[in-house]
Amino acid sequence: GCGGQTPIIDSTMVYRFAKDHHPEFIAKLKQHGVRYIRTLPPEDDPTSPLGRSYKNSWDVSNPQELEQKLSKIEGCSWKWRDDGCVTITSEPISGVRLVTDHCQNQVYQWTFANSIIAAFLGWIDSRNNPKDALRFGNFDEMPSDVLQSIANFMQQNRILYTWKHGDIMALNNKLVMHSRNPFTGPRRVLASIWGSPKEEIQLEQP
Repeated sequence: GCGGQTPIIDSTMVYRFAKDHHPEFIAKLKQHGVRYIRTLPPEDDPTSPLGRSYKNSWDVSNPQELEQKLSKIEGCSWKWRDDGCVTITSEPISGVRLVTDHCQNQVYQWTFANSIIAAFLGWIDSRNNPKDALRFGNFDEMPSDVLQSIANFMQQNRILYTWKHGDIMALNNKLVMHSRNPFTGPRRVLASIWGSPKEEIQLEQP
């Protein structure tokens, strides 16, 4: 097979570029956040990269269970379609985040949310259009020229990691963005997500 590299980029660098070149956009993102709008099918659609059903995405078995879960999220809304799909509009979510520390090391760096550009570039299938995938938290449209400018910067400054058998990669998801390039042929990558380390546990001596 070929392809399948993992692009990585410093999220703090993306934030600095966006703030320097599009300060009004960043100010509005800080004030209102971002809403993600996505249409999910009732059953998995293997023909689409966005084909995961709402049942699997939300761990439910029917529309009533989904509505029960969504109704508990303040600011979230949804709309059912005639074909059984559901369009979910998220609550306002932070588009930039201040990371203050990591493993007891002081950081204090602003980071840019990877999902914004992922949605802008990649949320494309028979149910979803990237132009409809993003809104500011106040429902204003996001300027596509600004999003494209940030996407271009990321494309030009990313590092492509080519996997070899037995490789292990560890990333700090708070500070580093990553994605995956298309690939052909067989491929098997195991992923694990870890939270912040717990405080050292004092074991009692026997």
